[in-house]
Amino acid sequence: MAIRNTVSMQELANELGISKVTVSKALNGKDGVSSELKKKIYETAEKYGYVLPNYGKRKTKKIGIIMGERFNTGNEGRFYIGMCEKIISEFRKYMYSSLMITPNRDTLENDFKALTDPVIFDGLIFLGILDPEIKKKFSEVDVPKVYVDVYDERHQSDSVVTENIYSTYDITDYLIQNGHNDIGFVGTIGSTTSITDRYLGYMRRLIENGVKPKDEWIIPDRDENGVALELKLPNNLPTAFVCNCDETAFELIKVLKSKGIKVPEDISVVGFDNSIYATICEPPLTTVAVNMEKIGQTTVQCINKCMNNREKKGGEVFRVPGQIIYRSSVREIKEGKECI
Repeated sequence: MAIRNTVSMQELANELGISKVTVSKALNGKDGVSSELKKKIYETAEKYGYVLPNYGKRKTKKIGIIMGERFNTGNEGRFYIGMCEKIISEFRKYMYSSLMITPNRDTLENDFKALTDPVIFDGLIFLGILDPEIKKKFSEVDVPKVYVDVYDERHQSDSVVTENIYSTYDITDYLIQNGHNDIGFVGTIGSTTSITDRYLGYMRRLIENGVKPKDEWIIPDRDENGVALELKLPNNLPTAFVCNCDETAFELIKVLKSKGIKVPEDISVVGFDNSIYATICEPPLTTVAVNMEKIGQTTVQCINKCMNNREKKGGEVFRVPGQIIYRSSVREIKEGKECI
């Protein structure tokens, strides 16, 4: 059986048929759990790669990774689990233990109580977009925090993000260098900081090129809750689209093909993330690869710095550059070709 590099307290509790509070007490050396049951909990936790604290000797730091429940499954989930695994790999170099928590509104109060009565973590990592109520609740925990792939809007904690603006600027420039002036954008502006930043990079390059895209070439891809929308194409299409992520690009290409429009012969398409969608797409997708290894390293450096300096005030934003991966979803066109 494949062993995951992280495990949640709820998963340990489910496997052993006990409560999450009992798991929390055992893993943190608290009273109220029998020696026999503690042993079972330790053995199960170690099986999943949990580094157990060495009680009575040097204290092992414990880090909580808070991730949205919707990222537990699906291809988007694979992306964030992959990012989480890079972070945990860095933690293991320091012999830190880590637990992933995926709270929802129904479990929020119990999860919060289990983690704060008493506070069991030395630091918290917030990974990806969280439900605002959940994010607000856990932000109240008085431990160092680092936000990953999302900003701390209050700028009280460090944030580690992919450099979205200039990465999308560069991939838009690649389209322009291939003769495209009529370029659309697919993504719901304002729904996430990443999408907004990617739109800004796209727009900056077009402005520098003296081009203003038509309003109908800006196509939303999700609603305010992050649920995918049907992509609605305008009557007149540009010669290329910049998509805010590979999954959206994959869906766009399916819609184009359903209308008899070929990629890249008729329209070129680029994405972002270099996720599984970029390789299963037909044609394979030109995209921006997220440097997950560097994100993992930077995240652990940030949380270490914050844990070693609890008086640190204010947060910094650390932007990790992406890299364009060139595949076959873009073709060169002759100068002056009109939209279709």
